[in-house]
Amino acid sequence: MTRLDVPGHVRESQGAHGGAVLLDVRSGHCFAMNSVAKVLWQEWRRSRDFDAGVRVTAQLFPEACHERIQEDARELVDALVSRGLLATGCHDTEHAGSASAGSTGAPAVETGHRPPDRPGAAGAVHNPVSAEVPMAAASLRPRRTGSGARTIALGLLGLLGLLGALLLIRLPFRTVLRVVEWTGRRWCRREATPSQGAASLAAVRRAAVLYPGRAACLETSLATFMMLALGRRRTHWCIGTAVDPYRFHAWIEAQGTPVRAPDDYGAEAFRRILSV
Repeated sequence: MTRLDVPGHVRESQGAHGGAVLLDVRSGHCFAMNSVAKVLWQEWRRSRDFDAGVRVTAQLFPEACHERIQEDARELVDALVSRGLLATGCHDTEHAGSASAGSTGAPAVETGHRPPDRPGAAGAVHNPVSAEVPMAAASLRPRRTGSGARTIALGLLGLLGLLGALLLIRLPFRTVLRVVEWTGRRWCRREATPSQGAASLAAVRRAAVLYPGRAACLETSLATFMMLALGRRRTHWCIGTAVDPYRFHAWIEAQGTPVRAPDDYGAEAFRRILSV
């Protein structure tokens, strides 16, 4: 194989323990890679050369067999290409055998929600691991604040925002991103404040309690964005990843400040991989 290219729809976020997470903005799917796979990926992104990635990895992990690194690298390329996370003009279709406990641990990207194992000592990985990253669960029991006409008005806007988000989220993920980007850039005229963002999030979460289907952070954050956009106020919709176990989380930011609910513990552990 002579050339490897990273498509424009792929985003990368650095993970703990030397790993990384890739996001396909077309589908919204995240994929986790361990530290060895990350070295290969980053060198391929830089040089676009398969052999260069193998050489760099062999230098960083001299205790590993060069042939084993090369075989695992081919397996990783096949997995990434099959999922549209990597493109190659001349692809060697020979498949290496499954990586074992004695291998370098360069993983094939797997679907499902199995959390990956931690890398071992001295950079060695005991199991070839990667996984589709699940959504972080969020509590939907917001504190009730305020009363009267303002609370009713916020409640109605929160319901409208939630309904809009639930309809929008059914579209392909890349379409969702285009709508969010257009809305923030062309429709919204003023920046929302963090306090406005917090009040809107609380209203959306109150509405989400009554919804019988899924209303986790992806839906509630998008609904909060939509609710504020009804008043032509701009926020940024963000998606981030965290480890132990690998998972992802969605939130909005107002004037550069993450907007979180009072009971949203551990949100600071997430690293932003996308901001629209």
